[in-house]
Order: sequence, then structure tokens, then C-alpha cells
Amino acid sequence: KLNPSWGREDAAYKTGFILKLLNRNGIQPEEVIEVGCGAGGILEILARENAIFKLKGYDISPQAIVLANKINSAKINFYEEDILQNDNYHTNLLLVIDVFEHVKDYYSMLGQLRNKSDCFIFHIPLDLSWRTILKPHVLLQQREGVGHIHYFSKEMAEWMLKDSGYSIIDWEYSASLSDRGLDVSLKGKIKKILRKLSYAINKNISVKLWGGYSMMILAK
Repeated sequence: KLNPSWGREDAAYKTGFILKLLNRNGIQPEEVIEVGCGAGGILEILARENAIFKLKGYDISPQAIVLANKINSAKINFYEEDILQNDNYHTNLLLVIDVFEHVKDYYSMLGQLRNKSDCFIFHIPLDLSWRTILKPHVLLQQREGVGHIHYFSKEMAEWMLKDSGYSIIDWEYSASLSDRGLDVSLKGKIKKILRKLSYAINKNISVKLWGGYSMMILAK
């Protein structure tokens, strides 16, 4: 009810980072599976890449799959199914974009996904920052507004993947939609200027200070 678009407005931005990581590391998958695909916006954009011949999206939400099925094509198919319950899946590239923060036992999920693909791309929001620790109501907004029940820092995301047997190949920071959008208030404009300035000086410290970023991670 609170997010009827299932994040389709952010799909192009996230897909840009996915393609950047794939191109930079010379990875050309013939098949891509997305777990927790939502309305299918990312796969729709990937379908335009001629090098990717087959795309599949899985989600346990019937509402999401109804929306995704509107963009079914010869290259994309969507399924209302929990891929974790079937051991017969294996693909070249598995996408898990903004999922772990919603799942009760994300370590169990990572273990079940481990043998389902040659490569993985994870997108993990970095909700923990100096700002959110000092202002926990910001975390509460994430919890109530978009359903985040876990909160990560850069290091925690890396530890989680390494603990589960994954090797990180490459990664990039990505900004949230709210941080990329326009803010007409004077206070909002000043905050954006300060954030951009600190990010230009030192990305890691800026992300820890302000928050509002995620990690797009390529792993094996």
C-alpha cells in the first residue's frame, strides 16, 4: 500500500550500476535470474542488452508478479515462486537487489543461494550511519515506510557475505532516490551541498557520516 510502484522509478539507476560492474569485470551472462524481482523494472531494462538472452524474475508477492507480468516477453519471464524452495535452479548471474534488509534470516537465505549461480550481484542499503545512530527515528522511518527490519554498514555487509562463503570481486556506492531528488527548501539544498562536498572529499567517511547510500556488490 505504501509502495505501489514497487520501486520501478529507481530501476534504471540501479541497472546502470549492475551493467557498470559487469562490463568492468568482463562478465557477459547468457542468463540472469533475479530473486525478489518486484515489478520487474531491472529485468525490463536488462532485456534491452542484446548480450543477455534469457531473464527470469522470482517473487513471493502475487501483487508484484501481476505488475511484472505486464512486461513479459520472449526474453523475460516472471514466476510467483520462492526460488529457495527448489534446488534445481542454477544460472550465470543471480541478482538480489534490496532484499536482505526485509528477510528475517538473511544468513539462511545467503546459504541457500550460494550454489544457485556462478556470479552474484547484491544491492544492500547502508542504513547505519552516524546520523541514524544519533537520530534513530530515521531508522524507524525506513522500518515503517519501506519495511527494513535489518540495518547495515559497509563493513557489516562485507562481513555478512564473507561469513556466508562469498568472495567480493567489485563494488560501487549508490545513492538513494531521495538523496538524488530535488529539494526546494533552503535547508534541504544546504544539506545536499554539504553531502556532495563531503562525498567528493572522502566517500567512505561521507557515507558513514550522512547515510543515504547503498552498496552494489559483484561477488562469487
